[in-house]
Amino acid sequence: MSGYHSAVAIPALNPSETLPAYVDDLLEWGIPAVVVVNDGSAPDRQEIFDALARREGCVVLVHETNQGKGQAIKTACRYVLDAESCRALRGVVTADADGQHAAEDVCAIATLLDRGEEGLVLGTRDLRSDNVPTRSKIGNRLTSFAFHLLYGAKLSDTQTGLRGIPRKLLPWALQVKGERFEYEMNQLISAVHDHIAYRQITIQTIYFDNNSGTHLSTFRDSWRIFRILMSGLGRYTLAAALSAVVDVAGFFLCYRFLFASLPLALCYLWSALASRGLSSALNYTLNRRYVFRGSGQVRRRAVLRYYCLWAVQLGTSYGLLMAASSLLPAVPAVLLKAVIDILLAIVSYQVQLRWVFHQEEPV
Repeated sequence: MSGYHSAVAIPALNPSETLPAYVDDLLEWGIPAVVVVNDGSAPDRQEIFDALARREGCVVLVHETNQGKGQAIKTACRYVLDAESCRALRGVVTADADGQHAAEDVCAIATLLDRGEEGLVLGTRDLRSDNVPTRSKIGNRLTSFAFHLLYGAKLSDTQTGLRGIPRKLLPWALQVKGERFEYEMNQLISAVHDHIAYRQITIQTIYFDNNSGTHLSTFRDSWRIFRILMSGLGRYTLAAALSAVVDVAGFFLCYRFLFASLPLALCYLWSALASRGLSSALNYTLNRRYVFRGSGQVRRRAVLRYYCLWAVQLGTSYGLLMAASSLLPAVPAVLLKAVIDILLAIVSYQVQLRWVFHQEEPV
């Protein structure tokens, strides 16, 4: 079997006795280095790690206490970056210790790294298969849908642990936040924000005993993943809230004092223009820097697109405010405007994500 030029990193917490055979399989396929990280496993598993350490081509790194899957992946990546024996390797393929990633699929990803793939390579499973546990099907479908909705990227398997990281991206991978299972979701979100390309390749869908060997905590780790997934929407909501405060306060001051002497229609118009001009500058800055993270290369285009959206949103807000004021004269104009702008902000998020700050989608 021809050799490869990428390492395989395997985070391991209390692995089964099948792990040495799995590592042997990878080495026989031609993987030059397998880095296994003992992430604080129980003493009764030490024989497994001792057996792995005796294998030529396998390195065992140790966390004295459990630090989490994300930290174990970082430890392996750091080793590949720093070790003299790994200087010629072209990347790292991360694989799970439970044998659910077939050696041939691991090697398929290693092949892409060896050929110079510059972005992430994701091994995606067919989660419609009958052998996929129900909780995995539901969880992955929900996170894939939410990921597309919130970040604009179509990923068929957001929870895959089989990933290829080119050598030049290893320093980036070390900077991604997260120590446990949430690290992998953070990695995908960071890739989208940092405009790192990704390639999805289909791999075999393998589960043993209804995935009973997983160390994922249904509630604790699922909450961490959900919290990370929703972080982008949270930042957008906070930016929108701060901008809305400036907008509504500015509108109130303008229509009550600055333009109060004008006819109602003109008062609303000039008050909306003045307040929206101020709040939009704040909102654009917050969204570009902290929500969508637009790069300098798209900044001019993003400004033009943002203010096209701003003009449409302003006209829509004004029109709806006039209509609502006629239909509901007893309701304060400020309250009507606040409700209208909240609804428009929900629509605006998708427009900004998919058009204003959008770059060519990575493939």
